[in-house]
Amino acid sequence: MAKVIFMGFDKTKDGLYHAAIGEPIVRLAKENGIPINFECQDGECASCLISYQNIEDSEPTNYIEDKELDKLIEMGVLKAKDAEHCQQFTVSPRVRLACQTLVKGDVIIKPFLQ
Repeated sequence: MAKVIFMGFDKTKDGLYHAAIGEPIVRLAKENGIPINFECQDGECASCLISYQNIEDSEPTNYIEDKELDKLIEMGVLKAKDAEHCQQFTVSPRVRLACQTLVKGDVIIKPFLQ
């Protein structure tokens, strides 16, 4: 089980949750009433932008689909060079679309503030 800490969404819902490796963040958030905006859930609208911080000693392998990386670049929250690094080393960027993110280890999830 991985530790997922939600911070900055709702004072009564923020906190530590446990999730299986591979569980979608969208499911964990919905089941626990974490108020993340999941309008389309397919990565098109980008309404579910989050800050994603790994808190394990080592970075877990985290493959990111091209569609998500392209959307993050299009929005200007990720540089193409950084997206290439994420793909090359299969690590997660610090900004993600919650609807496309799977739990891969212990993380802190916060609302993304531009």
